[in-house]
Amino acid sequence: KSRCVCCVCRGLVPLEMNTNDQNALVARSRCFLQLGEPGKALQDAETALVLDKNNIRAIYQKAEALYYLGQFEHSLMFFHRGLRLRPELASFRLGVQKTQEAIENTIGNNTKNQPQKKPVKVEKPKSAKRTQLSRQELEKRASRRLLGDLYIDKEYLENLLKHPDLRKADTNTECISDLAKDAINFLNNRQEFWRQQKPCTSLNAKKINAGNGMLPRWL
Repeated sequence: KSRCVCCVCRGLVPLEMNTNDQNALVARSRCFLQLGEPGKALQDAETALVLDKNNIRAIYQKAEALYYLGQFEHSLMFFHRGLRLRPELASFRLGVQKTQEAIENTIGNNTKNQPQKKPVKVEKPKSAKRTQLSRQELEKRASRRLLGDLYIDKEYLENLLKHPDLRKADTNTECISDLAKDAINFLNNRQEFWRQQKPCTSLNAKKINAGNGMLPRWL
C-alpha cells in the first residue's frame, strides 16, 4: 500500500498545477482503486472522461471502479464501450466476462426464492417445429462461425434483454436495455462485415495473441 500512497502523492502534484492532466487523473484513479477507495477512483475517471470521452484508460478505470462499487450493469456498459473502441484489448473482454458472471449471480440470488411458473406448452405441427428448429440452429451456427468468441457476448446480451429484472436496472439517465441493444447491433454489423469478407472462415482461426491483446502497461 505504501507504493500506492506514493503514486497518489505523485498524482496530486500535477493535478494542483493542471486540472486538465488526464494522465494524472487516470493514474490517481488506479491508485485509489488499489487502496480500496473505488468512489474516489470513479470521480477521477469521470473527470478524465469529461476532458476526453474516448480516453481508453479512463473508460477502463471507470468500468473497474463501478465493478468494485457493485454497480455491475453500468460496469458492463463501460467494459463493452471499451471493447467496441479497442476490440483487440483482452482486458475489456475479461471485464465483460466477470461483470456478466456477477450480474448472473445477483439475478440468480434474487429469483431463487420466487415461485417458479410452469410454462404453458403449445403444441405445434411436427413438420413446422422441425423446420423452425433447423433454421434457428443454422443461424446460430453461422453466427458462431463468424463471430467466434464474440458469439458468447452476443448470446449473453440477447438473453439479458429477455430477463424481466432488467427493466429495474434502467434509469432515467442511462437505459441498460438500449445500451445492450447497441452492443448487439455492433456485433451484428461485425458479423455481416465478416460474412462479406470471408463467409466461410471462422474467426477463431484469427484469434489475437493474449499477450498482445492485454492493455498496455500504463493501465
